[in-house]
Amino acid sequence: MSIDILLHEVLRKIHSGVKSFGPESSSPNDLKKFQDIAKTVVHAYSQGYIEKMIPRKESMSGNGYYAVILVNGGLTYEGERLLQESSGEPTPADEALAELLDRTPSYSIREKWEKALHRRITDPSGAITAARSLLETTLKWIIEQRGGKAIESNKELFSRAIDALGVEVKGKPIEKTIEGLSSIIWGIGDMRNKHGDAHGAASSSIPPTKSEAGFCVNLAGAAALYLLEEFESGE
Repeated sequence: MSIDILLHEVLRKIHSGVKSFGPESSSPNDLKKFQDIAKTVVHAYSQGYIEKMIPRKESMSGNGYYAVILVNGGLTYEGERLLQESSGEPTPADEALAELLDRTPSYSIREKWEKALHRRITDPSGAITAARSLLETTLKWIIEQRGGKAIESNKELFSRAIDALGVEVKGKPIEKTIEGLSSIIWGIGDMRNKHGDAHGAASSSIPPTKSEAGFCVNLAGAAALYLLEEFESGE
């Protein structure tokens, strides 16, 4: 299914609980940039994807720009169905992680997961970037929650998080699996560097496929699920 990326992002945000859309600041430039998002919300409402929205326009510029749009009631059935169809079929890891994140007091982790999950089909590069960010944010959060200080060296983040969790792996059957998990995390990081949207892509680079993006997102979700379950069990 083909869906405009901006429309998909608007539906995703409303699905996650966003109730209002507005410019980043009151500057004329930000107000002008906001119009694409505002018109997308209005379009989504006109197509029956949003239950109710209240648009408000400004009068200072003389352009009749949208100043803010309030959303009430969330997505309609049609909106939820379109979002699900364009995001790919959920996996057991999707549902398990979503349930665990409801108990995790970290908006940042939830936001990264939502982005990764919903961008798998419409924005493969963005999905890979979000998947890598999910893992990095999860590792840093675990370290900080255990009283440690998160570091910028990605090579040490994983080992520090495992130490913070108190997971004993040396000489145990899971040792090789944990080593493999570390490789997966940095493998997704390498995919992000080459195909994600966090860095400017080289003109010769090949965009990632939907299946590659889905693979990275699913791996990241499974890794985050394991780490957060270990954190929760150790509280």
